[in-house]
Amino acid sequence: MTDIFKFWSTIGKAETIHPLDRPIFDRLNNSHGFDLRCLPCNFGGKLRTAPVVLLYLSPGFSETDVRIARSKEGQERYVRQRMGRLGFTDHHPEGARWRKERLAWLGEPDAIRDKVAIANIGAYHSRTFTDHHVLAALPSSRAMLDWAQSVLFPQAERGERIVVCLRAANFWGLEVGRRYGKALFAPQTTRSGHMQRGQMRDTIERMARRYV
Repeated sequence: MTDIFKFWSTIGKAETIHPLDRPIFDRLNNSHGFDLRCLPCNFGGKLRTAPVVLLYLSPGFSETDVRIARSKEGQERYVRQRMGRLGFTDHHPEGARWRKERLAWLGEPDAIRDKVAIANIGAYHSRTFTDHHVLAALPSSRAMLDWAQSVLFPQAERGERIVVCLRAANFWGLEVGRRYGKALFAPQTTRSGHMQRGQMRDTIERMARRYV
């Protein structure tokens, strides 16, 4: 069983590629859509303890990500983020706007910043993600999937926290439209990661608000 937090503890704070991923990127020779100037991590928020976890595919990209990667403050923040104990902050304006738009159904940003975590299969930033085949080759993606399948999903099925898949359910090993156990959901979504209206969405929103 993979410990996702231990996995990310082995990267240097200024490194933009995880050591285990580097051989794959070397073989690809830039034939991928990731911006490797940014600091990588495939989760955000207090993933160890957040009662609500939302699943996506891969982090987006803005020039802010490059500036963060070059700053000592940004590098130190990523060290804490990779421990799974750092709640969301507003240090990244684009990221804060993205969360405000997509998490509005859970409540006000200040009220939920420590209650919600986001997990991605991919750890590397891209403006428009199209390189699904690369994810399968990267140890960092496989580490997240293994941790989710062996730790996170069983927790949700037992009802210890609620997990909602909002992108790429088949990559996560889930079937769209299904509920697993007490609180693992794969609702119908739009491509941009918004839940489609319907009975499952109503159930998720009602349950998630109880968890936060």
